[in-house]
Amino acid sequence: MSAIAGASGQNRCVWEAGSTRAPWADLCRVVAIYGVILIHSCGAMFYSFGKVPLLDWLAANALDSVARVSVPLFVMLSGAMLLKPGVSIVIPSTLLRRISKLLVPLLVWSFFYLFRTAINHGEPINWLGPLRQPAAYHLWFAYMILGIYFLLPFLQAIYEGIRSRPVLIFYFLTVWAVITSIPLYFPVPLFKVMQQTTFLGFGGYFVLGGLLADAREGRIPTIAWVGVYVACTVATFLLTWHFSEKAGVPCETAYVYFTLNVMIASLAAFKAFTRVTTGPTVGDVLHWISDRSALIFFVHVLVLEQVRYSAVIASLSQVLPTFFVILTISVATFGFSLLIAATIRLIPGASRVAG
Repeated sequence: MSAIAGASGQNRCVWEAGSTRAPWADLCRVVAIYGVILIHSCGAMFYSFGKVPLLDWLAANALDSVARVSVPLFVMLSGAMLLKPGVSIVIPSTLLRRISKLLVPLLVWSFFYLFRTAINHGEPINWLGPLRQPAAYHLWFAYMILGIYFLLPFLQAIYEGIRSRPVLIFYFLTVWAVITSIPLYFPVPLFKVMQQTTFLGFGGYFVLGGLLADAREGRIPTIAWVGVYVACTVATFLLTWHFSEKAGVPCETAYVYFTLNVMIASLAAFKAFTRVTTGPTVGDVLHWISDRSALIFFVHVLVLEQVRYSAVIASLSQVLPTFFVILTISVATFGFSLLIAATIRLIPGASRVAG
């Protein structure tokens, strides 16, 4: 995303187009942005648990479980692009430039969604609203990346300090996973007594991305990483089904990005992507799409609302299984969002303002 920008060359951020080509990263970015759209396409059916046939709900649960790694993939990819061995720790002036490249598009789209909401509800615009919460539900991700940018010098220092020390890497990842993940399923009162209830959050994924990119080859074959991803995705699906049945309402506990099932699935998926190679033509297409992923992200909610309630989807819902209806919604949303993003990019200077 050009809005979430890093330095030139190798130090480019997750959605930023730079001079250095990394086909595996472009593929990962494209799959991740589609995955985000797929998650949002499943939302309406998922939250209808108990009100729709179980098979329809399970279809949404399955697709959502498959796509749960999308947000962690974005964050890890950002870390892989920005955390490089021997790169100088960013200084405040450089950090402010990076933050501004994210902040400007975030403000522009926040005000757009504020204006849209005010018009739809006939209410005055609350210009200070974004200081308390995102103007649209999907914009939380940009806020989170902004937080990572504020922590970037410290995350770089952590990465540089542990990258060549396997014992410290293991210790760091264990502490991050235990403190962040275990309480989601099993409350640990001791953590509260120790005043250790959180540790880095998404910053852990950011550092993990840098570490995994350093070890792209490794001894474990790609098919094994794919198998781990599939196993953890099945676990996410089954746990979500179990928790929802037990609670009698849709339960997202197993979907949380810091559960061990999602963490391990994300790690495995990222490792598999780092092994991917593409031909020049496919690489060019992936790079073109990934360069517009920021705009796809910002506009897809608008497109999704139109696609989901269109007459075409209503007709398809009468003849196709829910699984394929959701896929159709997500693919159509992705395609139209890409078209809008490509059109906006034709405007000179649009990338600096809109992403």
